[in-house]
Amino acid sequence: MSKNMGVDANFRRFQVKGRTMDDMKKKWMGTVLSVGLITAALLGGQVPAKAAGDNIRVALFVDTGQGYRGVVPSITLTTEKGMEVTLEGPGGKTELPDLKGDAARYRVDEYHLIVTETPDWNLAQQVAQQMSQRKYEGSIQVTTRNGQTIYQVVSGSYDNYQAATNQAKTVAQATGQNPFVKGPFRMEVGQYKSLNEAQRTQSAFEQKGIPAYPVMLADGGKITYAVWIGDEVSYDAASALAGRAAGAVPGYTYHVPSTQSYAVLKQDVYGSPDERIWKYVFSSQVKLTARALKTEDQALISVVERDQRTYRGEMELSDYNGHLTLVNELPMDEYLYGVVGSEMAPDWPIEALKTQAVLSRTRAVWQGNKYGIANVSDTVIEQAYYGVAKESEVVREAVDKTRDEIIYYQGKPVESLFYSNAGGMTADGTEVWGNPVPYLRPVTSDDTYPMERANVWYRVELSDGSTGYVRNDLVSVTGAANGKGQRTAVITTANTNLRSGPSTTLHRVLSTLPGGAEVTILSEEAEENAYSWTRGPYTVAEITAMINASQDKYKAARISGNVTSLKVTARGPSGRVIAMEANGKPIAAPSPDTFRAIFQQGGTSLRSTKFDVEVIQNNKQAGPQFLFRGTGYGHGLGVSQYGARAMAENGYDYRQILLHYYQDVTIEK
Repeated sequence: MSKNMGVDANFRRFQVKGRTMDDMKKKWMGTVLSVGLITAALLGGQVPAKAAGDNIRVALFVDTGQGYRGVVPSITLTTEKGMEVTLEGPGGKTELPDLKGDAARYRVDEYHLIVTETPDWNLAQQVAQQMSQRKYEGSIQVTTRNGQTIYQVVSGSYDNYQAATNQAKTVAQATGQNPFVKGPFRMEVGQYKSLNEAQRTQSAFEQKGIPAYPVMLADGGKITYAVWIGDEVSYDAASALAGRAAGAVPGYTYHVPSTQSYAVLKQDVYGSPDERIWKYVFSSQVKLTARALKTEDQALISVVERDQRTYRGEMELSDYNGHLTLVNELPMDEYLYGVVGSEMAPDWPIEALKTQAVLSRTRAVWQGNKYGIANVSDTVIEQAYYGVAKESEVVREAVDKTRDEIIYYQGKPVESLFYSNAGGMTADGTEVWGNPVPYLRPVTSDDTYPMERANVWYRVELSDGSTGYVRNDLVSVTGAANGKGQRTAVITTANTNLRSGPSTTLHRVLSTLPGGAEVTILSEEAEENAYSWTRGPYTVAEITAMINASQDKYKAARISGNVTSLKVTARGPSGRVIAMEANGKPIAAPSPDTFRAIFQQGGTSLRSTKFDVEVIQNNKQAGPQFLFRGTGYGHGLGVSQYGARAMAENGYDYRQILLHYYQDVTIEK
């Protein structure tokens, strides 16, 4: 170690090099992306069917600008028996030393905010909770300054200084704190053979109030350790810190780190102030792969930020497309264990589960390399995948007994489509996308199971003429009938909600009825379920606003005045809506299935386009109201999951079920 004082003379030369970091990042990420693009180009957006038996890559957090878009600033992985971590980057592939512990946190080395720093644990915890309440991320990092433990509330991850500065102002206004921006620029003060040696040097700087961290440096399969000081926003700031450090801690030479294959080691509080976990703040030029050590026959790893779900396989962390990205890589069948149980109830008949297994395998293969760095996401944008919690013995049996089987049309995997409920008949492609799908034509589907088991609601009229819905177990039918032959009833519980529709989820409370109130029963309806549903009733103002917002979105002429007439003007082969008019004017829809999204309640679209519009009058409401009454749940193309259940219960096997819903296809390995 050099005994020279001050900053290394080579620092100024490193400044020029340092400005190429973004270029290096782009080059590395470009290499990763180009592989995905080449794959998609060669395969026409699909991978060969033989890939069904290979590993699949599932994005748990990713943002490529398409499909699923979801990222977080940091990711926490936990296991039962610890984990192995491998770093891969410009310096090659290197297994990192075991730092012990069953949890670790990962963050890309970028700009971030220190919302507050304090020796008071309770204050740090209060600020972190304040951040959470305002929907901002705020983890607590722990460090030492001048011999005192300091808690830092860290938030965000930003790939440029301006974005971090803008967010600091926003957080300050929202929380009353005074956040400051920190960054990825540091100075190296020495390299060491062991972590303990590095930590001793780290402590020497921290005792003088200089932020210092041990760093793992990877090169050619070997690990060395370094100590870097600072979390600065520029090289000038790092140089200034080195100048202060030279006076406070003599005997060291300071220079800009020369490697991009590294992980800075910090510590976060995990639970109580005495519980701490390692945080790998890794270079944007590398990727880390974490694998759980085996417990008995399994090696499972949990992701705290993904609802604490637990997964098979390994987790790959990287900076991709400017964001911290997490990809779960595992064998295809193990992925399907989680998918089938997430997409279909695990206790359903095994032939229905086999049907889902073949559908889900086909869909995964058909997707190809959709996200560049991953084949699929874990969301319903492709298909739901919630890890091992959704597995069951019968689900695993269904997957294993259909191993490698895929649905083909004319030698190519089909776009495997499925959904909850067809409402009695599946859709034609023209009813969803506006164009036919050769292997999907309307077929009957026995989907009534959910309705048959749903609670019963009464649509009732009050003495003042207003109407609404109450659940049947909250009233007592008197047996008397009014002049129209309608039954009368009495409310049996205090403060009974009168709702706008037959459910407690989307249908709003219209009023509260006292016990003993008399009502007239107009009709009986099943509680909202996967087969039958209602939306509304919508007022004239609500309908007008929804339609014109949609017309604006699709650059179509607005409907002038209030909408007083709303009609379905055309239906497809299965009875789904393909054209509508408001006040005699066409409602714009780029594809027929878009009609579902035009009419919303509580931010939720209609469940299907298999609906009718009823115009109703409410004596307490001026003008007409519009009630949507429909069947089915989903787009309607392909397999109805409830229909598959019914066929399985009636003795059909999975191949017969698939060949009922898909025409002119083969099922092959």
